Amino acid sequence: MNYLKAFRWSLCLVFTFSLAVGCTSTRKTTVNPNSIPTSRSLPPLTESVLNIPVKVVITPFLKQAESIAPKEIRSDGWPEYMISSCDFRYKYRFVRSTFQFSCINNRISVAMNGNYQIAGSKTVCVMGQSVSPWINGSCGFGNEPMRKVNINLISDLRFTPDYRLQSTTRTEKVVPIDKCLVTIFNNDVTTEVMDSIAASVNLFGTNIDKIVKEMNFSNYLTPIGEKAGKKIPLGTYGFMKLNASAVRMGPINFSADTLRFTAGVSCYPEISSDSINHSVTKHLPPLTNNTTGDGFALTSNAIYDYKTIDSLLTRTLRDRSFEVKGEKIRIEKVQVKGLEGYMVEFKITFTGTKRGTLFLKGTPDLEVSTQQLTVPDLEYDLNSSSIVLVLGKTFFNRQILENLRKQAKINVNELYLKNKQKIDDQFNREITTGIRLKGNTSELRLNGLIINRDNVQVQATLTGNADLLISNIPGR
Repeated sequence: MNYLKAFRWSLCLVFTFSLAVGCTSTRKTTVNPNSIPTSRSLPPLTESVLNIPVKVVITPFLKQAESIAPKEIRSDGWPEYMISSCDFRYKYRFVRSTFQFSCINNRISVAMNGNYQIAGSKTVCVMGQSVSPWINGSCGFGNEPMRKVNINLISDLRFTPDYRLQSTTRTEKVVPIDKCLVTIFNNDVTTEVMDSIAASVNLFGTNIDKIVKEMNFSNYLTPIGEKAGKKIPLGTYGFMKLNASAVRMGPINFSADTLRFTAGVSCYPEISSDSINHSVTKHLPPLTNNTTGDGFALTSNAIYDYKTIDSLLTRTLRDRSFEVKGEKIRIEKVQVKGLEGYMVEFKITFTGTKRGTLFLKGTPDLEVSTQQLTVPDLEYDLNSSSIVLVLGKTFFNRQILENLRKQAKINVNELYLKNKQKIDDQFNREITTGIRLKGNTSELRLNGLIINRDNVQVQATLTGNADLLISNIPGR
């Protein structure tokens, strides 16, 4: 009957709405030990772990690196000769191609092809003085094609504990594809030219290291640290605190103008209806350079007072209509009260062709293995005898009551699937300017439930995957 369906939904929302909220955030609740019955307690809270793949679009950095690298490398005094010894002088010019970047496990390789030309002169020296005319020779001048050379730089990256990026860049190889043998005097000057080119490229690498060192991630990390260190409003669902205990960074790799790595976060999430920040932190834990695994598994304790539960239920169920014995009834207000012995009382105020207040009470029970929430001892609570006159004695017969007990049953997984999209929406949003979170959940499980006179406590585990996209390089 329609009444049973409406009633079933009211029970579902009472005992599981806090789970949906707990999944949309990342937290644990610090529970007052005095409020927990000595005979019942939630399971020990395990550390939650999030392994989040991070993508950093570094196109602006690549353009900057390309712009500061000289297009040409020339010998000192070009186009004049550079004196190598009393009897020999030479000059050279190197023209590079565009950079080709790759990165595997924190090591960036920068490859550039290029062309070079060399001209040299030879004379005869006696006692340190030239005594004959200079005889010239060259490679790559005039109609002769320039010689080819391949250059490779490597740069080792690492994040420091204070979240700064450091690099150590150096020339790995300068390989002449075509050697230059000045045949007039049978003198191979290739090695000298390659050494000079390598020195100029190393200077470029030093400049790159300075730029990387000046990158400032604090513009991103400061607001993240502040948000993680205090309670964040979750609209009508209470407040969340992350309580990060460790942050880790996996190896960095590069492809398609994007750096990729996995960030690992360990935390003890909190959820509650209490907005007061009893403790506040402003900084994330020191960064370490190792992480394993993927996805996230968040285990959180949550605590809600009945005032918050009443507000949520009333907002959700208000104006929901159903029929009882041919009479149309509309829910106006729902209130829940904790009783002794882990019981709750439902107070449902209704209007329509019949008006009144219906009281029911029972002991919610969670079967962890099957993820079933039930109220096996559900009973009418006739706090007001007028309800019998309003609805009639037939409504209170044992058959209807038994049907109510059967309907007052919730499969947590089914409820999660119905609310999955709303939960996933919390993992698809902009955290701050330039940082966007994208993800989805895969499972929600209840680990424990305690009904107290003053509040409801629940422990839940939420699993899923999330990615983080940093769309621009932090400014200096």
